[in-house]
Amino acid sequence: MRWFILFFISILVFQSCSDNASSDRDLILLLVEKWPTEWKENGIKDLQTHPALAQLIENGVAFGNAFTTSPESNLAIQALTSGMHSGHLLSENFDKKNLDNLKNTLSSKNYKILEHTSVANWSKESDPTAHIIKLNAKSIAELNEETANLLTKVSPNDLIVFTALAGSGTAYSETSLHVPLIFYTANDKIKKGASNQTIYTADLFPTIADFLGLPYETNTIDGQSFYKNIKRPTTPLDDRILYWRSSNEKGPEILRYNQWKMYRQNSETAWQLFDMITDPEETDNVSAYHPGKFKKFQELVKKNK
Repeated sequence: MRWFILFFISILVFQSCSDNASSDRDLILLLVEKWPTEWKENGIKDLQTHPALAQLIENGVAFGNAFTTSPESNLAIQALTSGMHSGHLLSENFDKKNLDNLKNTLSSKNYKILEHTSVANWSKESDPTAHIIKLNAKSIAELNEETANLLTKVSPNDLIVFTALAGSGTAYSETSLHVPLIFYTANDKIKKGASNQTIYTADLFPTIADFLGLPYETNTIDGQSFYKNIKRPTTPLDDRILYWRSSNEKGPEILRYNQWKMYRQNSETAWQLFDMITDPEETDNVSAYHPGKFKKFQELVKKNK
């Protein structure tokens, strides 16, 4: 009987230690300021030719169809930390307190937040920590070296989110909006695989919060958590609208819904509608052929401002 009691107590102690270890995980946001090459859906295969990046892909969930919320670095960071898209971020009615959504959520569980300019100048902390590492890289090979260094420092429970704030193109082009995105952890917290679900920078905040088990207010964000998608990459997400607005008042506006892209160069030019499946080069304005859809999209733009 005594041995049974001791055995039972040891199980409880082990379980308690395991639970504490699983909750005591760091967050590493590896943010590339500007992706060095054009990102396409088959870009995942290109990354797999680099050993450290291949390890992220093979042991994480890689998204081939991710978009930055803005190719303007400051807006992309604000979208990540607030969970809001650029239309609301630039609105006169935007509550600036929401820029601290991620910070407040992490602080609710006593997470420290530290920023770094390279992998070399950070190290593990005794307390749970969110490490934000911004990288300026001229090549994927350079990013592979940074990633290799990072993988020598992380623990199995840690979550690495690897993405870019902007693509390789000029402002608000398709190549500026498409970016890589990988969620990685060395343990079995996520289901490994690839996904072509459409993901948006504003989605990162609620997804990270769900992964870490942190509470957040869903009614103050535009982002949609895709935590269920990293648990099972084939899980479909709800169709929704992606919206971009330049901080320049004379800059472009874009709305995306599935394969449809509505675009105008500035507020003084007319909207155009493109089918990105049949016309990825955006040469054929089909607004006249889809008047109902065209009108609905313009109404949606007004709601997103």
